Amino acid sequence: MDLTDSEKRMRDGEKGEPVRMAMEILLALGKIYGAERLIPIQSAHVAGLSLKSHGLAGTEWAEDLARGGARVCIPTTLNVIGVDRSQDLHLPEAWVRDQLRIGRAYERMGCFGTSSCVPYYCGFIPRYQEHIAWAESSAVVFTNSVLGARDNREGGPSALASGLTARTPLYGLHLDKNRKGDVLFKVSAPLTNLADYGALGSYVGRIIGTRVPVFEGIQRPVIEDLVYLGAALASSGGVAIFHAIGVTPEAPTVEAAFGKKKYDVIEITAKELDEGKQKLTSAQERKVDYVAIGCPHCSLNQLRELATILEGRRVNKETTLWIHTNVAIKSLAKQLGYVQVIEDAGGVVTQDLCTILGNPEALGFKTLATNSPKMAFYAPGSNGFSVWYGSVEQCIDAAVHGSWKA
Repeated sequence: MDLTDSEKRMRDGEKGEPVRMAMEILLALGKIYGAERLIPIQSAHVAGLSLKSHGLAGTEWAEDLARGGARVCIPTTLNVIGVDRSQDLHLPEAWVRDQLRIGRAYERMGCFGTSSCVPYYCGFIPRYQEHIAWAESSAVVFTNSVLGARDNREGGPSALASGLTARTPLYGLHLDKNRKGDVLFKVSAPLTNLADYGALGSYVGRIIGTRVPVFEGIQRPVIEDLVYLGAALASSGGVAIFHAIGVTPEAPTVEAAFGKKKYDVIEITAKELDEGKQKLTSAQERKVDYVAIGCPHCSLNQLRELATILEGRRVNKETTLWIHTNVAIKSLAKQLGYVQVIEDAGGVVTQDLCTILGNPEALGFKTLATNSPKMAFYAPGSNGFSVWYGSVEQCIDAAVHGSWKA
């Protein structure tokens, strides 16, 4: 790879051992993917910070880096962790202790302790065509697709390496030629809520793999719709970018989305949406002991909607309702009274964590209801839950009645 004089000094250890190690990671990635050079980036987002994925060995590695003087040189945010730092959720003491060690190590390196999969809700918003190095699959697909930034599906170590050096290898979705569409999905079925967008992403993700889907027929989506569509595509498949004609910035027309590439066309009707929902449902027992909303983390608008649905109602005494968000959004929602309404109904508004990367199974839950396609996809394997997937109204009804209604 062609390196600048500054990059050679980083590679040779003149900027310290942590930076040398970071360059070693980035140069290895560049070699694997055939990158000719490194490029400057403007921000990084580090994922894999749950104790489930980091482990004790990874915790000690991060602490050693911090003690060795590792410091990020660009804005670097942190993904969700496995505990709520604002309250006791009665998770095992050892889990909480070791999880907090991970967050502190990265914060000592200068990372922002956002602890969220949606840093763009907290003011960290990449510009159009800006090169970044973000991990967290749902954030990657959102930044590429909706914001038009340039990002590959980074891992936690590579994102941290980029934060320490302000560099990433030039390959993949940093190159315009790799951002064009591969398959056109003509959507004729109405998309009326987040669960419908999640079902669409679930269906398409399973058949498209890592190729680039293009959607025609999506009408006036709000930001949360696109967040959940992308999260489903990234979890059910390996999608890192999608285009929606007339909606996302690189797809004003079908011709712009595909360039000169030939493409297949697939119709999406109500039948395909139903299949997407069925693939996300694994439960048979109607009794629901756990309801979780907010994967990716809830926006302020979602918390307002939840407060409206829950006002004057009460969560069943045998059911636990957790609503996941980040500290910034929770603070705003608390000031506006939404958190109080949810808590008065018996729900819990969490921060910092999510069901998948947390440890709620330690509390004995068995059956989960959620409107999150990502949570529904991962929770059976990650948490051992059987899952009901549906709209937010269906999920809150399950929380109130303690059972899922068909």
